[in-house]
Amino acid sequence: MSQTDNTEQTEQIEEKTAEQTTEPKESIREKLTFFVFSKYRGELFGISILFIMAFHYFHTVVNNRTKTQDHYYSSYLFCRAFGSIGVEVFLFLSGMGIYFSYTKRKDISAFFRKRYVRILIPYAMYASIAWFISDLVVTDHKFTRYLYDLSLTSFWINGEKRLWFISAIVVFYVFFPLFYEIVTSKHYKINTALIIAFLVGVLYLAHEEKPKSFAVTEIATTRLPIFVFGIFIGRLVFEKAPIKKWHIAAAAATVMMRAVVFILGVKNKFGGLDNKTLKFINDAAGSAVGKRMESSLASIGFMAVCIAVLALIKWQPLHSFLKTVGSVSLELYMTHVTVNGIIASEGSLDICEPPVYLLSMVISVSAAIVLHISSTAVINKLTKKPAPAKADT
Repeated sequence: MSQTDNTEQTEQIEEKTAEQTTEPKESIREKLTFFVFSKYRGELFGISILFIMAFHYFHTVVNNRTKTQDHYYSSYLFCRAFGSIGVEVFLFLSGMGIYFSYTKRKDISAFFRKRYVRILIPYAMYASIAWFISDLVVTDHKFTRYLYDLSLTSFWINGEKRLWFISAIVVFYVFFPLFYEIVTSKHYKINTALIIAFLVGVLYLAHEEKPKSFAVTEIATTRLPIFVFGIFIGRLVFEKAPIKKWHIAAAAATVMMRAVVFILGVKNKFGGLDNKTLKFINDAAGSAVGKRMESSLASIGFMAVCIAVLALIKWQPLHSFLKTVGSVSLELYMTHVTVNGIIASEGSLDICEPPVYLLSMVISVSAAIVLHISSTAVINKLTKKPAPAKADT
């Protein structure tokens, strides 16, 4: 073997060795950037909708059963530990995703067209049937009530909450260009903090001055800050900004905060709080605005924990399952909440019973799959660009 061959072979071995040694470092560096939110975005969407569906059951039990009945305590503990945190995660990821979508192609008309088509087509296909069954078959309402609910105006006027998320996201998208300008401004960190602080202040003021009006839509309006924060994080994800130690410490602090709120809430529920300071903290965390803000903060730590677990558990079937669930999360939200509402309104079955809720899940999942396939086909047909005309020869 010639000296040249030996040299080339040595260089090849060194290159392979370098690749093997640098690959883990690159992987580590990737895990320490905000890009991990994008890497596990599909799984996080899946986790969020699973927690939303679980919360719907446990919250229904807590609202409709007493302490002496089955499943009450476990349901209460779940609601205290996690609550509706899946909704905060969902809106955070939505804000993050649209930052990517718009940044890659800064065409505002195309942005609105794409987003509203992907939201309103599935909604129109499903809600036209779901509201018909709910308003005109199960309950004896007039046709005007059906149109009222279908148009989404019933949420903003009367607080019809079954499909509030669709009503909220449609309005949130309208304000996205403003939030995008703030997030991409020169002093974007300070400006984002100021706009979130302003929104929280407005929410507290609305709650104090117009509590009845505020209560109608607070389930949506109190989620706007986490949506804006998701847009902000979208920029950090897009730029692959490094995750610093204080970021990890802040996420850990939100987990500890939720643990404290959980302990105080359980203690107050079943034993009472004698300490005035602890009672004040519990009351603040349980107020209309405080509850959402605490949940929004806790969702950050929750996602951090989920990402850490997903990074450790590399079992592909789990990741595939969560991504699959996440891909139909919007459809699952719509079908699940409406099927539950229809069963509860009909009255012959107790939605709090696990077998009945399991039946609701089966119907919801089946309907979501059908809706996803059919609506995707319609969307693809509507958004498909026409083939260029052939030139005459």
